Amino acid sequence: QPSTRRIVCVTSGGTTVPLERNTVRFIDNFSTGNRGAALAERFLAEGYAVIFVHRAGSAFPFARRLLPPAVSPEEWLRSLGDAAATAERERATATFSACAPRLLALPFTAVSEYLALLREASCALAPAGARAMVCLAAAVSDFYVPDDALPEHKIQSAAGGGDTAADGSLTLQLQPVPKMLGAIKGLGGGGGAAWAPRAFVVSFKLETDSAILLSKAAGAIAKYGVDLVCANLLQTYKREVTVVT
Repeated sequence: QPSTRRIVCVTSGGTTVPLERNTVRFIDNFSTGNRGAALAERFLAEGYAVIFVHRAGSAFPFARRLLPPAVSPEEWLRSLGDAAATAERERATATFSACAPRLLALPFTAVSEYLALLREASCALAPAGARAMVCLAAAVSDFYVPDDALPEHKIQSAAGGGDTAADGSLTLQLQPVPKMLGAIKGLGGGGGAAWAPRAFVVSFKLETDSAILLSKAAGAIAKYGVDLVCANLLQTYKREVTVVT
């Protein structure tokens, strides 16, 4: 419908890399989705409509306040009778109820599911033109096992069992995950027209080596048409961020 409301797609949480088609084992990362959920909350507070593309089971807007990642289930249960904690839960519930009509949540688990949802959500933003934003806070896998290389059933761990070597070792050959970041603005990937050519695109870059952090962030702007990069070092990512434009 015609609208002047701003709209944003926020991606959040980590993607998995299945090692079997009937997945028992997979590669994961440490992302909790707390940053993406917090961003979604803030966008909702600013009046945005939010498409929240999130890892299933990761931090969720407002619900994260009920059980923060740093709080154990035991601590949470002990806090149920605490007046301050009860008040916070009531505030979170009330705020969510007020914002719910402007929030669409789309869960993913595997990296292939994430890429498909990113494309669909980005394309849905295209009619909004410059009122649209894509905020890519998800921790996306860099390598994966292509579908045609996945074994159908659980990898057998017994030495020489068909999936492992005679000494019981397992060798995995991972391929680079297709780079879809540029497809949002039409700069490579995605196999066709730009998904949301006029959207403002924000991406995140996490490194462990400070010597390459800023060059990596600048590279995303030059190569993929990103408008802004939030650059973090793993050692300080909860305290410091460098904004690169």
